[in-house]
Amino acid sequence: MNRLVVFVASALIATACGSTTSPTPPPVRTEDPPKITCPAAQTVQLTTGTSIAVTYTATTSNGRAPVAVACTPPSGSTFTIGQATVTCTVTDALQRADVCSFAVTVVAPPRLLVTRFFAFGDSITKGEDGSSVLAPDTSRFYTRVLLPAAQTYPGFLLQRLAARYTTQSLTVENWGNPSEAVTDADTFNRFVKLTSSGNYDAALIMEGTNDLYKARNGTGNPSTVLQLAIAGLRRMVADAKSRSIRPFLATVPPMNPAGFRGMVYGNELVPGFNDSIRSVAAAENVPLVDVYQAFGGDFTLLSADGIHPNPGGYEKIAATFFTAIRNTLEVSTPALPTASSRRRR
Repeated sequence: MNRLVVFVASALIATACGSTTSPTPPPVRTEDPPKITCPAAQTVQLTTGTSIAVTYTATTSNGRAPVAVACTPPSGSTFTIGQATVTCTVTDALQRADVCSFAVTVVAPPRLLVTRFFAFGDSITKGEDGSSVLAPDTSRFYTRVLLPAAQTYPGFLLQRLAARYTTQSLTVENWGNPSEAVTDADTFNRFVKLTSSGNYDAALIMEGTNDLYKARNGTGNPSTVLQLAIAGLRRMVADAKSRSIRPFLATVPPMNPAGFRGMVYGNELVPGFNDSIRSVAAAENVPLVDVYQAFGGDFTLLSADGIHPNPGGYEKIAATFFTAIRNTLEVSTPALPTASSRRRR
């Protein structure tokens, strides 16, 4: 009992003297300063005109709410051709700030070094419809039917070129000649009439399918026929180059041996013939338009006769030529940093 009294008394004395420890209040939490991250540098390709509105968004983290972001010039401003710097700032409720910047480059509409093209070849260039009705008692068509000009490969190509190079007037003239072979007597003369006319800047050459037919079903030596065809193509390329006309040399499309009642002569010669065309393009240092590779063995791009493409196949040929032309002839105005290259909204 005496011990209990002493303990209580001691506790009362300690309380009276203020020696009891009070809980420490938690520290006031201060958020980390705000952080802003700008988007990557942006390059905008014009298709027409000299300016374009550009939108962008900067991202933020940390900071005490409310957090405000402002960019100069603001998103949606109009930028003209050239390079400009955008600066973005984030500010939080404690007036702490962070800054970032990035470049916006506006590139002038693309242009081609040349604008006047002619497509040279046989009925595939001309745009023959290989789904025409076949005569029941002969291996020939009743009539030769051509697709509308817009569905031929030169037609599809012109559409693609016009859509991209909106500031230029472009022409792609179709000089396909049905049933023509490279080794025909008048083929080279026909080519020279075009290259010497002064009307063209570039020659799109895709021919040889009828030479394969002659090599497989003719009276001459197949190897000799093919060698003469390759020599003829190389002669065309050399003639174009000598007149400062840019030649584009194409491989020929595949043939479907199951088409035309199984009478697709020369289909087995296509791969080797195209290898020789590739060699000519490399030796002459001219753009190769590898139509055969672009088809990828897809016979659904061919018509019922197994030789002529259908509209999808002609569009594939046009796309392949378009890529070669774009990679070889496209130029654009360099975007240089200038103080006046942006206009605030």
